[in-house]
Amino acid sequence: MGNVSVVGLQWGDEGKGKLVDYLAGQFDAVARFNGGSNAGHTVVIGEKKHTFHLVPSGALKGKELLIGAGVALDPIVLREELSLLPDKVKEKLLIDGRCSLVSPFDKELDVVLEQMRGSSPLGTTGRGIGPAYAMRALRLALRASDLLNNPDSGAPSQLYSRLGVDPTRFPAWVNESKRVVLGLVGDVGSRVVDIGQAGGKVLFEASQGTLLDLLHGSYPYVTSSHTVVSYVPAGLGIPSSEAGEPLGVMKCYTTRVGSGPFPTEIMDSTSDNIRSVGNEYGATTGRPRRVGWLDLVALKYAVRINGVKKIAITKLDVLSEVKEFRACVSYRHMGSETGDFQRSLGHLHEVEPVYESPFTMHGAKYDRELPSQAKKLVDYLEAALGVRVSLVSHGEERSRTIEL
Repeated sequence: MGNVSVVGLQWGDEGKGKLVDYLAGQFDAVARFNGGSNAGHTVVIGEKKHTFHLVPSGALKGKELLIGAGVALDPIVLREELSLLPDKVKEKLLIDGRCSLVSPFDKELDVVLEQMRGSSPLGTTGRGIGPAYAMRALRLALRASDLLNNPDSGAPSQLYSRLGVDPTRFPAWVNESKRVVLGLVGDVGSRVVDIGQAGGKVLFEASQGTLLDLLHGSYPYVTSSHTVVSYVPAGLGIPSSEAGEPLGVMKCYTTRVGSGPFPTEIMDSTSDNIRSVGNEYGATTGRPRRVGWLDLVALKYAVRINGVKKIAITKLDVLSEVKEFRACVSYRHMGSETGDFQRSLGHLHEVEPVYESPFTMHGAKYDRELPSQAKKLVDYLEAALGVRVSLVSHGEERSRTIEL
């Protein structure tokens, strides 16, 4: 096995952090290639819970940590995160100099834009990630390498003044950000290639999920970066041949945070039960996640667009507390039925899910082996998605993982 790219197959929150932490021991480095501090990856070891927003989830395995150019980096959040970790973690961290920085202005603009959307908000976290990517496209963003080269804050300061933001805060933020990244900036793409040439392997960690991809997700209710596996080379600055094998991660039900269409959403006490048992609250905001049944239409799309051959299933233990199991096999719209997610994107909020309930997971007990109900689910998903299930997670704690 060479390099591996871990990618979410739903609307994020699939449990990628736990899987990356579990797999990291087999790799020399873990690299983030997209997103920012608007999403959190949670790792549980024993009774202690660790939530990472920018630091790759391999931190607790003592691995080399890489933050690629595709990440929108908030230096202040990074400082806070590193302060909670041993000093040796910082010694293993490399930040690509091409990372765009998230400024205080980006956060304020994020809130203003969300308010301007009125009755149709996107449900952003307010952490400034979207505006930071927009500033990158406008060529107004500071990059990590600029902090080390006496950055000229004139253009951003003038922009802030015109938009009614106090520009005098900008130099102070630059100075503090410089202290955070000093000694950590370099060329992540080159480092990934060097590791490979030396016979090593890198695990690539995605933020968010496929259905939130800026181009290929449920636009406009998406995140502001690319979340699919094909962005790994661009987000890190490596040849596509180095992206390795994709590993898709999915929950055995579906959740999403924020606004947007959600065909299989459950609006009764069952969703409350799943949310409670599965602790379905945002790692970054604490917001309760919307909960729905498994959506095979969307999953087939995500598997295809990422070229996934192997998947990991998480949170199987949650369905042990739910009396039924339902899977959406197609969408019905205006009298016709389809299994094509992409063709349904324009009217996703109007489709009616068509379900089947092939078995129940209720009462399943997990140990070192899969219970019979879980084996049925594995067989069912492998047949429906045309993939192989290689990992099963049945709890938050690191050790509650079964390799197949």
